[in-house]
Amino acid sequence: MLSRAFYRVGSDSPAQCGLAFAVASVLASALVAGPALAQDASTPAAETAAAGSSQLDTVVVTGSRLVRDGYEAPTPLTVVGSEQVAQQATPNLIDYLTTLPAFSGNYTPQSSTQNVSAGTAGTSAVNLRNLGTNRTLVLIDGQRSVPSTVTGLVDINTIPAQLIERVEVVTGGASAAYGSDAVSGVVNFILDKKFTGFKSEVSGGITSYGDNASYRVAMSMGTPFADGRGHLLLSGQQQQQEGILDGDRPWNTKGWQIINNPNYTATNGQPRRLLLPQIAPQNMTPGGIITQGPLRGTAFGQGGAPYQFQYGDLISGSAMQGGAWRSTSLHEIGQSIEPKLSAQNLFARLSYQVSDNVEAYIQSNWYSNDNISHAYPNDQYFGGMMVSVNNPFMPASVAARVQALGLTGNLNMGSSLADVGGVVIDTGREVLRNVIGLNGGFTVGDVDWNWDAYYQRGESRASESAVNSLNLVRYREALDSVLDPNTGAIVCRSTLTTPNNGCVPYNPFGIGVNSAAAIDYVAGQISHRNQTFKQDVVAASISATPFSSWAGPISIATGLEHRRESASGWSTPQDLAAEFFAGNYRPTFGKFNVTEGFFETAVPLAADLPFVRALDLNAAVRLTDYSTSGFVTTWKAGLTYSVNDDVRFRFTRSRDIRAPNINDLFNAGALQNNQVNNPVDGLNYLTEDVTTGNPNLKPEKADSTGFGVVFQPSFAPGLSASVDYWEIDLKDAINTVGRQAVVDLCFQGNQQFCQLINDGQPLRLDNSGPRNTIRITPINLAQQLVKGLDIEAGYSLPLTTLGFDDGRVSFRLIATHFMKNYRNDTFTVPTDTAGENYGNTGSPDWRWTAVLGYDNVSFNSALTVRGVSAGVYSNTLIECTSNCPESTIARPTINENDLAGAIYLDWAMTYKMLLGASQDTQVELFFNVKNIANKDPVIAVGGPGGVPFDTVSTNANVYDSLGRVFRAGFRVKM
Repeated sequence: MLSRAFYRVGSDSPAQCGLAFAVASVLASALVAGPALAQDASTPAAETAAAGSSQLDTVVVTGSRLVRDGYEAPTPLTVVGSEQVAQQATPNLIDYLTTLPAFSGNYTPQSSTQNVSAGTAGTSAVNLRNLGTNRTLVLIDGQRSVPSTVTGLVDINTIPAQLIERVEVVTGGASAAYGSDAVSGVVNFILDKKFTGFKSEVSGGITSYGDNASYRVAMSMGTPFADGRGHLLLSGQQQQQEGILDGDRPWNTKGWQIINNPNYTATNGQPRRLLLPQIAPQNMTPGGIITQGPLRGTAFGQGGAPYQFQYGDLISGSAMQGGAWRSTSLHEIGQSIEPKLSAQNLFARLSYQVSDNVEAYIQSNWYSNDNISHAYPNDQYFGGMMVSVNNPFMPASVAARVQALGLTGNLNMGSSLADVGGVVIDTGREVLRNVIGLNGGFTVGDVDWNWDAYYQRGESRASESAVNSLNLVRYREALDSVLDPNTGAIVCRSTLTTPNNGCVPYNPFGIGVNSAAAIDYVAGQISHRNQTFKQDVVAASISATPFSSWAGPISIATGLEHRRESASGWSTPQDLAAEFFAGNYRPTFGKFNVTEGFFETAVPLAADLPFVRALDLNAAVRLTDYSTSGFVTTWKAGLTYSVNDDVRFRFTRSRDIRAPNINDLFNAGALQNNQVNNPVDGLNYLTEDVTTGNPNLKPEKADSTGFGVVFQPSFAPGLSASVDYWEIDLKDAINTVGRQAVVDLCFQGNQQFCQLINDGQPLRLDNSGPRNTIRITPINLAQQLVKGLDIEAGYSLPLTTLGFDDGRVSFRLIATHFMKNYRNDTFTVPTDTAGENYGNTGSPDWRWTAVLGYDNVSFNSALTVRGVSAGVYSNTLIECTSNCPESTIARPTINENDLAGAIYLDWAMTYKMLLGASQDTQVELFFNVKNIANKDPVIAVGGPGGVPFDTVSTNANVYDSLGRVFRAGFRVKM
């Protein structure tokens, strides 16, 4: 892609090419000689087929450094088996995890298509409790994974999906056990490291609209060697997704938006804000429009033909309702609903039993992807494009009117620059993770000790481009056109004094009026950044059960870890000078290191007493020293109390941390174009947000509390349920005060924030000059508090108990209730965003998923119901249509604040066959339908500030924006 051409390091390093060649060669051999890699013939064929059951049997999980069963761990833990993931057959792993209610605000390809300057477009990152992706720790086999961006996001698509044995979601603070970033929990991907045989998958999908066609091809193989002392594991995957690059879905083309009510006064009882359809810009058209003076409303169409623009009946700042709104609407040509994606994933692992007690291993994981999406049109000019009345491109009829009216100077115009087109994000990433390690055991006396040590080298390289982004310096130069006095040709004014400057004049009057050379001159340069992130980790741990008390054995685990992280990069000179409309990337440079040690223990306190089947303590402590943030201590204490074999209570209390990452500390100044709403005049002002790092940040600290009950009745085998209360109280949270809040606080008289606007100068409404700048810097804010309930229940009924030959019916319900999502940053009025279904900080009151399944040896089917509760745009808004109270900055009034809930129905089925003379080849056909009813997403739109004109009209973090999706394919396992 275009962005790849810029990466100065290159994407074909010897290590990556060698790994790719090795995996490709072995997988090709496996296709030819498949049966030679089959499972041991002694494995019964029926048992192999039954392994595909959608029901997850009891497994040993690792929610801490000490191995426990999922329901017995003091910290709530949700376990998802590989078959459950495979059954849904989603094109991206994040699509499945987003259906789990504990996740809220995940970064998905749909929700990150406009993240141009932030450099996170197209990533897939998990977010527990909606506290932020950087507060959820992602592990692979208990080891920290390398982030894909300098912001700390771990793109989970880097994990070899076909080798995932299960996913463990620890929904509680786990910093003492696993380290920084585990404030809201841990997502641990456990790989099937001893997989033996060969398996492959070919699948494809498409929506009922005929778009977003996708396919995935994956192959994996594992084989022992050297009489079973060694094991080789290889996996590769290719994925392609065409995306939904235009926003022309019917629900996205109705022009819904929130605007300021132009008729509002403090005393007339009308709401200050209005949620209305058929809203579009009134001061910009695709071919340009004169926005002020006696020629106001003169617009220019195809070929430059002048016409009189039809204004709507309601005009509010840059927006209007009705009139020729559809001709200026930007939704269809604005943000993509789904990006175009191409991704490759290669994985290799070699292990060898050096001795009876020592295993050595080396593994390498390479991931590469390229994301393309439309961000927004080059729609900067909301009535601020200054064009000379003597511009020689002006149509003759308009020029005659200008002369007749005696106009001089400049015409104030607005345009969405149809000839230039929109900004395209082209982001490529390569992530390489290499691990070399040893693990084993030894015995001292009667005590068996297990140990593990590894070194990890991770590197992610991002190639980020904003293609077709207007170069504002060149555009202003090209817009200033004159007649050459010597030749009579239209030229740039600057060319008269600098003949060889290469400027090509740009015609602002109409559609299809500019040459390819003119468009290339103003938008041909590519805004681009290369960013490299490196992570080195060396860690060792040891565990044993060295002691016993009268109540049972006492387990301990301890370990050390040292980690180094660094970032470097490169940007074009034009980016560094902030010449572009969108992009203006700046590379981040910085580094830090951290050394830490931990100790964890599980101590049985009582057992087999009246009303006390078991009482166990789980405790951990971690000492951490950051080169940038200093020394911190984290700890955890948890109790599990079994009344009997049926009822178990659990309680945890922990101190967790997140230290500032490289982006928090050293961000060089990411720039993002936007708009803010002036609280005084209600008008929108164009801004350029400048987000910089803060080297004075200190770690944020969280006190987490959890209390729950687990019910596994002996009188109903197969039934299990749990209810857990959770609370995370985050102090000194690292956050930013957003652009609109900066403006609002300034107008409330807070001079500290006025200094962040144009370096202390007032907002400028004239968009022809330099853009308004708003500086946004992360600080340790006062408090964030989230709390709620997790509910999980499951039941499995073998049909043999009812007299049938085989088969099983299962049911599973997972639900999360957000009771509070409170933020107090000391500057603004404290807010609680629980129940907000719009925006990035809110969470619906309820999210739930229920699965009803049936499976037998050859067939399984699952019906999934996903739901979110109804909510509001914002808990700070006051809904009213008449007799409204006075609207304030902190509590604005609005005519409509409610957002409906949604329920989606999915269905999946698989059919398995055993083939071959030995019945040792399993073929599995699968088909699923997501959002069977093709239910449109709930309309959830922005405004009056921000960039709502071209943003997708829903919240993709909450509502399904794709519609009905069909997916089918087959898997082969030998």
